Formats: sequence, C-alpha cells, structure tokens
Amino acid sequence: MKLFSSKSKAVIGIDIGTHSIKLVELAGTKANPKVVAWGVAPLPAGAFSENAIANADHVTDALQSLITQSGAKGDAVAVAVSSSHAITKVLGMPADISELELEEQVSIEALHFIPYPIDEVNLDFEVLGASESNEQENDVLLVACRRSIVNDYIDMVENAGLGLEYVDIDTYALERVYRSQHSLGSNSDEPVALFDIGSSSSHLMVLDADRVLYSRHQNFGAGQLVKLIRKEYGVNAEEAEEILKSTQPPGDFLTAVQEPFVEMLRQEISRALQFFYSSSSYSNIDSVVLSGACCALAGLAGDLEVKLRSKVTVLNPVVNANVQSRRDAIVSAAPSLSIAYGLSLRGLN
Repeated sequence: MKLFSSKSKAVIGIDIGTHSIKLVELAGTKANPKVVAWGVAPLPAGAFSENAIANADHVTDALQSLITQSGAKGDAVAVAVSSSHAITKVLGMPADISELELEEQVSIEALHFIPYPIDEVNLDFEVLGASESNEQENDVLLVACRRSIVNDYIDMVENAGLGLEYVDIDTYALERVYRSQHSLGSNSDEPVALFDIGSSSSHLMVLDADRVLYSRHQNFGAGQLVKLIRKEYGVNAEEAEEILKSTQPPGDFLTAVQEPFVEMLRQEISRALQFFYSSSSYSNIDSVVLSGACCALAGLAGDLEVKLRSKVTVLNPVVNANVQSRRDAIVSAAPSLSIAYGLSLRGLN
C-alpha cells in the first residue's frame, strides 16, 4: 500500500452490524465523490454478537452475496471494529524524536494501560499535531484492539476473495463523514452531538470544530422500535421489520409506535448529554445529528426536534456525492450507510 500515492485507490467500505452488512464503494475524490456501488444485506441470526463476528462462515457468505448483488468491482476493503472493542488514548510525546524512537516510546507507554498481554494486541498510532498544553510535545493518538478480533475480520475478508486495506474504528468512520459535510458544523461556539443508533446499542459523540470532546455508549437501539411494533401489532420480528420498511405502515403507526419511540430516544439523548455536561465546562449544544437506519422514518427528526427543543438533522452520507447506482433506492437506505461510506472515504484523495 502506497500511503502517498498520487492516484486514489478505490476501497469498498464494509460495515458489519448486528443484523446486517452495509457496503459502499466510492470513486473520484473526497471533494467530488462518486457512489459506484452500495448495498445492504441481512445477516442470519447468530452471525454477529456483542459487536463481534460470532460465525465467520455466515458473515462471509452474506458478504459474497452482497458483493455480487451490489455490483462492487474493487478488491480492496476497509472494515471497522466497534469502538467498544478498541482502546484509545492520546499521549504526549517529545516533538523532536525520530519516527523509530516514537514507535518505541508508544509501545512502552501502551504497556501501562492496555489490560491484555501486548502480544495479543494490535497497536497503531497517529501524530495529531502540536500539544496545546506543552509546546515541546506532540499529541499522539494510540489505538489498540485485541488481535483475535482483528484476525476475524482479516479471515472473513480474505475468505470472500478480497484484500483488507484498512481496519478502522466505527466511530472514526462516522466522524469522517460528519467532517466531510461542512453544512452540519456548528455556527456557534457550542459543540454538536452526533448520535448513532445501532440495532442494539447507540453511541454519542460530542464534537467541536477540531476534535471529539466526549464519547459514550448506550444500551439503546432500533431493537426497541422493533419491540414496540411487535407488541402493538402482535407480529414476529421479521414481520415487524417489514412494517418498518413499508411505505404504507398501519394507520396508527405514528401515535402507537413512532411517538413512544421518539420519547424513548429523547430520554436517551438527554441522559447521555447530562453525563457530558457534568464532565465538561459546557452546558449546552448547538444541535443534534442522528445516524442509523431507523432515522429514515418520516418525521422522526422533526418530532425529536420539538421534544429536545434543539435543532435535529439526519446524517446523509451521500448528500454531496454523485450516486451512479440505484439513485432512487438509496434515499431511504442512506442513514444506515454512514459508517460504510466513511470507510470507503479512506481510499480517496
């Protein structure tokens, strides 16, 4: 892999979630991205558990099928491990040391806070820039993940006949999409809350113009929405998913299902923000940006905006992209594609 190649190398971003795989293949440049392939495919029960691959064969089969159905042509892949499985820490390192010395120092520092034998961990680091607290140091971001988790992704990608180019963290991919859309940034001095809703868990990131100020996982997800549908209409999980996808849901869906879910969502976001406020000098945010498949529900952002009394928007990763594949269908799928899109951005210059 040439890190400083003058030509971009197309990368297929693959987001493996609890219930589905999302895929995005981009071409062009970061300034003018083109979506050449995308797709979403369900995973069989038990394929993915607690944010990790549980049955590699099932995931590989689903991925191979999705590659074919989506028409993706590249052979280089970027995947993301859950931030719940990653250990990150910003270190202060002397600004005048060599790259080799820096690597040695980072490895030594890692021994102090990684709770696993160092030979069972994959380490990587990136120099963020000059430290604000010490002009003689650079801030260095260290990321560590259990090697067994990373190897599961390597095996899955290779068994699908593809090459693994990048292993990223899901929240970094999400932040990359957010940063690429300048219109979502705050016009005030107050930060923005990015709330990503997964199937069984959610993640809050509070961001300012330069960095992530706060990060927190929540045991709340779109699964609660499915439970509400099942309880209200007496259907099984598969039928509930079909109701969610339908363009004509039951007549009382808004009052019986969506409004209770929005109230649950309001409570979760408010609770998470209270933790942020209590641990920082901030007492307010500029706005909330939502991400995740359930955010495609018509009116959800507007309903939440009324309840939160704060501006609420939905992160649409393809809003600035030239979509060349199934343009009409991508509108409803877009909120679920953010992480896969952010991963594919790694391959563009």
